[in-house]
Amino acid sequence: MRITTAVLLALASIPATSIPAAANAAPACRTISAEVAMTSSGPADQRVAGTLCLPRGRAATVQLLIPGGFYGQAYWRMRGDRQRPSYVETMTAAGYATLAIDRLGTGASSYPPSARFGQDTHQIVIRRLIRQLREGRLGGGRFAKVVLVGHSLGSTLARTVAAAHPAEVDGVILTGESSVPNEAAFEQMGAGIYRAADDPRFAGRGLDDGYLTTRPGLRATWFYHRPNAEPKVIAADEATKTTDVFPPGDSYTPPSINKRIQAPVLIVNGEHDKLLAGARSSAAALHAQEAPFYGPRAKLETVLVPGTGHVLNGHRTAPHWFAQAREWADRRVGGAAR
Repeated sequence: MRITTAVLLALASIPATSIPAAANAAPACRTISAEVAMTSSGPADQRVAGTLCLPRGRAATVQLLIPGGFYGQAYWRMRGDRQRPSYVETMTAAGYATLAIDRLGTGASSYPPSARFGQDTHQIVIRRLIRQLREGRLGGGRFAKVVLVGHSLGSTLARTVAAAHPAEVDGVILTGESSVPNEAAFEQMGAGIYRAADDPRFAGRGLDDGYLTTRPGLRATWFYHRPNAEPKVIAADEATKTTDVFPPGDSYTPPSINKRIQAPVLIVNGEHDKLLAGARSSAAALHAQEAPFYGPRAKLETVLVPGTGHVLNGHRTAPHWFAQAREWADRRVGGAAR
């Protein structure tokens, strides 16, 4: 089995119950279960689980939060600084609604046979969720604007949807992904991926060989810059892994499609992300690297987070990029409840 770039662009997540409450009030959240199809013409016979969080007042904008490979919606409730708000809490406090999801084959979502996944299954699901959010079918009323927020593989999916269907997306935040992945690092990390059925955590669940997970210790080695991450956060990350499915082939969409994106784009990466090559010295260098792939309507902006590895939300620096993303959303998208 060839481990592709997309398979290995993994994210970490921590269940909300394992993290102490922040000092500020928690947002009003509800679990959702959305009916989705795996193909453009197929039946809506699968369900995507998620958590919809609403701010006080009526928000016109919702952020659809897409986690990366092997992890689920709880990534967006993770606190690298355990005394500061999570991404969800930061955005709802700013007046934005958020919907964090478990992609099919992860978390609390459906686990269909891996052979049913197509190269565009995840994109089809994201588009259906966008439509349901705009139509008010997931609670919280109708949302006029939808921002796609991804990390790692979730970022690949976000920009792919935004490029293929530009009229459906009002903003894009891409984290833990760039136009220059570190292919050598992915090859080395490939040994840390194996069948979920071989892992004691998932044994007995009847998952077929297309379901994969990470070997113990992989996250600490590849996803963190340890001097700036709490050992308890890393340990909780390791203890709460889940499975994932990746169709045959490489689902890392080349950056050449990015010029089709018509919405504002923010790229956020960590200085010490081992899975990215290219510019990691400054935000300006990152902008110079990525700008040729985007058109003027993207109004591209970039953030490089110092002292931070691949799992941005798992580092003590997380609140800093949360604040920058919040300011960007206010300025470039708007629609927050006031």
